[in-house]
Amino acid sequence: MNAPTRITQSKATFATYLLLLINCLSPMAAIVVAPSLPQMQAHFAAVPNVEFLIPVALTVPGLLVALLSPVVGILADRHGRKRLLVASIVGYGIFGLMPMFLDSLYAIIVSRVALGCVESVVVTVSTLLIGDYYSGAQRQKYLALQTTFASASAIVFFMVGGALGEIGWRAPYVVYAVPLLLALVSKALLWEPQAASMAADEEGTNALLRFRPLLLAGICLVTFIGAVMFMILQIQMAYLLGDIGEHSPQTAGLVASACSVMIVIGTLSVHMLARLGLRTPHCLALAFGLIAASFLVIPAMHSWQGIMGVALINGLGCGLMLPTLAIWNMRELPWQRRGLGTGMWYGSYCLGMFFSPLLVVAVTKTSGSLATTVSWAGGLCVLVVIAALGASLFKRAKTRDLSLAAVNLEDA
Repeated sequence: MNAPTRITQSKATFATYLLLLINCLSPMAAIVVAPSLPQMQAHFAAVPNVEFLIPVALTVPGLLVALLSPVVGILADRHGRKRLLVASIVGYGIFGLMPMFLDSLYAIIVSRVALGCVESVVVTVSTLLIGDYYSGAQRQKYLALQTTFASASAIVFFMVGGALGEIGWRAPYVVYAVPLLLALVSKALLWEPQAASMAADEEGTNALLRFRPLLLAGICLVTFIGAVMFMILQIQMAYLLGDIGEHSPQTAGLVASACSVMIVIGTLSVHMLARLGLRTPHCLALAFGLIAASFLVIPAMHSWQGIMGVALINGLGCGLMLPTLAIWNMRELPWQRRGLGTGMWYGSYCLGMFFSPLLVVAVTKTSGSLATTVSWAGGLCVLVVIAALGASLFKRAKTRDLSLAAVNLEDA
């Protein structure tokens, strides 16, 4: 671990888990207030277009994260990480608390826009610091745990948001006081990575690593596709159940919860698969293969039990996919461009989540049914599987040719 000598191992480990908790602020931005949105809409019923504005208040932070993360990465590369992160966590707490005291829906939306701006810093820099503090297998472990923490926290935030929503629609926003405490702890525990230490670590693990814009673009494209696929069942589950005559919100919640549990299990499996010798292309092929299988059989499912089985397979694939993509991206970034690359990756991920429901609606107008649209998405996942396996074979052949060339050179 790249920690200053004055920092003990236990303090460094605690700092790492602090970063994992900080990254959980991203799902909190939307999930904790989601259960109380109907109450909020009823409160502002006299506001024109309230049925449109309330969802905007929920989703606009995610859009800002998608748009600003690359800029945040550039700033972090130029001006450092720690001060930027601590300041953004404070801003996150302040802007998050504002709806408790605002009486204008438009003012609340403005506060949510500001929340999205600082959230882009929080999620990008907290991920970036894990990449800075660790390398190799340790980095892979904690990047996978980052997704595990975020997925598990989503389940907790749904429960907390629902309980606080019983008090009133403003009550869930009190959760945003927690980041103010996290900011104080971050100020005390985190440290600014030193360029010399990161450069030496990179030379020790991969002296040939260089910034490749085309590779970054490819990783971002696959990440965008993965994020679109990740959100399909998350958003469309109730509609798919409704199409087969199952309209119970309780059933939809049960299926969504089971899917969330499998996502957590999937994230935990990444490190195990790496220890078994599976490389990034193999993990991606497995992840997208599971997602493809779940999507392709959707049209044949005519009971909620069948869709439950599909959701379990899908959750496992999604849980495996997200940390694999994060690990792949971080491994290919030289330390000088790690901020830019991390910001581009996070932006692609959030953009995919934002566009997922819009793309599903647009494609369904052509396909004629939601189930058909989902099956078409499965076909796209199959293409990603083929590309991943093809890349693996190509890299293996290239490595073999280089080895033969080196042997021939020595013989000569």
